[in-house]
Amino acid sequence: MSRTTTLLKEPCLRRARGLILLFIACGGAILAQARPQSLDDYFSRAITMEKAEDYAGAERVYQEAAVKFPNQPEILKRLGIVYQTELKFTESIHAFQEVLQGAPQYPEVNFYLGLSYFGLNQPEMAIQAFGKELEANPKYRRARYFEAQAFQTVGRNADALRQYEILLDQDPNDKRALYNLIRFLKGATIAAINQLGNIDPDSDYMLVLKAEGFAAEQKYPEAIQDYKEAINKSPDFPGLHFALGEVYYNSGDYPRSMQELRLALREDPNHIRANYYLADDLLKSDKMAEAIPHLEIVVSGDPNFMMGYFLLAKCYSQGGKLQEAVKLLEKATELAPNDKNVHYQLAQIYQKLNQPDKAREHMQIFQKLYAEEREQKAKRLEQLQEKTERAKESQ
Repeated sequence: MSRTTTLLKEPCLRRARGLILLFIACGGAILAQARPQSLDDYFSRAITMEKAEDYAGAERVYQEAAVKFPNQPEILKRLGIVYQTELKFTESIHAFQEVLQGAPQYPEVNFYLGLSYFGLNQPEMAIQAFGKELEANPKYRRARYFEAQAFQTVGRNADALRQYEILLDQDPNDKRALYNLIRFLKGATIAAINQLGNIDPDSDYMLVLKAEGFAAEQKYPEAIQDYKEAINKSPDFPGLHFALGEVYYNSGDYPRSMQELRLALREDPNHIRANYYLADDLLKSDKMAEAIPHLEIVVSGDPNFMMGYFLLAKCYSQGGKLQEAVKLLEKATELAPNDKNVHYQLAQIYQKLNQPDKAREHMQIFQKLYAEEREQKAKRLEQLQEKTERAKESQ
């Protein structure tokens, strides 16, 4: 074959290869279109669009899927959620209700239905929907959070409080539930104070509330003045002598604290805090024998009051009751395993009991906790200094 013939054939071959590739591509596309899409295919396409925040596109895909698969509640649930994301609450409600007609407790649909009603400012309808979700799944925490908020919206504060209590019963370490509960109680307290002030701004109750507010802010002179005025005005008002005694105790006026706390114990001899504060006052006044009965009331009345065990153990130790002191301090370590002072006291008592191994064990724990505490204080001081320097530089 001549070189000229070969050169003429090459363009033809290239065109032939191109036509073949084009045919294959078109055939592949035709086959892809001909292949029926599964429900998972629709979901995959829609999820991809949702991630790209193309909610209108996802909406169209779910609508197509609903036509292709008319008996699949999951499609309508997801379509309703997309409507909700687009703030199309009415459309989302219709989608969720259609699901519930066939499956009244389909997972999470009543919850999302409640959210849509909430979005339309229809809290009563939202409460009904959240309640139905919780009937099927009592541990669905999101539903309980929003139900509490819906209860607050309509003024059903007792029901709202109950939801937060249930959340914390299920998980005592739920920071979100604790935060919401604090905000709820704070708001309810302020509302109640305002209502009481409107009814009778000069009442004994308002005077006591003012005193409590001053005490909480550590404005002790103002608190003392208001508590004294309340006592003069209503000597039989319950708890005032303890409240005034506590203010004196916190302000370091131990003689007056003891005087008021003794009066408080006439009202309630088993008052835990009154007994504890009075015992501490007595110990500061070197009256250990007088303090012991009050501390014994504390530990028997509140088995979880660590400081009661600690102070009573110190008294027993000084009185030579070393074994009794050890038992109390061991209980204190169960309640507060990272309290360095408890371990220090145990180390001292075990040394007196000629048990050097145990003494060494608790002394090592004390030293470790003490070192950690110093390190944390140093870090906080460093952070404070850095914050102060940044503030100066920004000025």
